[in-house]
Amino acid sequence: MSGAILLMVLGLLMLLSFLVVVFLKNLTQDIKVHAQLLGNADLKHYAYNGLNVVWAGLEEILEIHGDLYGPLQGWNKVISTSKIEIPEGIQLKVRIEDESGKIPLNNPDKRLLLNLFNLFGDYLDSQALTQSYLQWLRRRPTEVTLVENRTLPKAASQNENATDNKTVTDNKNESENPQGNKSPGVFLPTCLNSYQQLAEMESFQKRFFSKGNFCDDTLKRLRECTTLLGSLPVNINTAPKDVWICLGKIFSIDLEQVENFMGKPEQSQGRGKYYRSIAEINKRGHGNLKLGQHTSENKKDNTLHDVAEKFMGVSARILKVEVEVLRADVNYTLTAIFKVNKALMREKESKQQVKSLTNKKEESYSKSEPVQNRGVLSLELVTLQEGKWES
Repeated sequence: MSGAILLMVLGLLMLLSFLVVVFLKNLTQDIKVHAQLLGNADLKHYAYNGLNVVWAGLEEILEIHGDLYGPLQGWNKVISTSKIEIPEGIQLKVRIEDESGKIPLNNPDKRLLLNLFNLFGDYLDSQALTQSYLQWLRRRPTEVTLVENRTLPKAASQNENATDNKTVTDNKNESENPQGNKSPGVFLPTCLNSYQQLAEMESFQKRFFSKGNFCDDTLKRLRECTTLLGSLPVNINTAPKDVWICLGKIFSIDLEQVENFMGKPEQSQGRGKYYRSIAEINKRGHGNLKLGQHTSENKKDNTLHDVAEKFMGVSARILKVEVEVLRADVNYTLTAIFKVNKALMREKESKQQVKSLTNKKEESYSKSEPVQNRGVLSLELVTLQEGKWES
């Protein structure tokens, strides 16, 4: 009897011990999940604060210098020079990348594409890649549905003049095809939304996805010198070396003098410089660029050919800002896309004294000054998302 009671007691103790272990395990997991959720909310708060500081700092630089030329203006120092309080144990990292300093793939220029793809093969390879890519853009249209245009009721149309009636008729004719059927939509060329889409083309599949994954070295190099967000011209102050090589094949540029002037190896020490105008390249003897509009022999062709301003610029237009907050093994990332806008201001009316030719008392009148193109640059937030920008 005593042995049976002892075994029963030991069994109950083992059962209680097992239940206590399971309870403590579940409690520990709940505590970790709760702490992580609170931690993410806390990190999210610091990430948004950091983004606001970067936004304000860039706009201050924009106001002082009149433009955003390059990181040497202090882009990456806006956090360190601000008075934002970061608690101990929390790291705040900011990465600012100028997307307008890269070759745009969604607004391509054929000559620039040829030189770009020539970096990854010979001339025949670049021809094949360029032709394949341009055909892919034309072959995959996007349908944009039209809003149906309707004519005005008879009672209302009688009150309108002939011009309004003609406009309505023209709109109706534009929305219908010659057979009398309504057009399903307008087909516009697609754009490249992700680099992964390049794998749909056989020539790109062999060249940039040879390892069968998205981390191919050649694809990584292509992503570093191209963008899916920007458009021409390219900001030469933030352009990578591969972009300069492509531009150097179109224009007469001394790449060695350009690299020495911009001080790429020494930019971390603040010794580098940046161009404030395209003409400065010629003035410093770093190249012989053709500036100003070029008139084509064919009057119907108004395109610019060898004009540097078509391909090259000196200011940033699209910035990608990535703010990352870390604490131990928990991190939170916030990505924002900013666009530099130029707004026009109108001069206020000014009152001037007019001398009378008669004996009447001189009177003042309001004279409206002509509109002057006084540009005020501002930084507009275009896209904001949690996590890193995947393309």
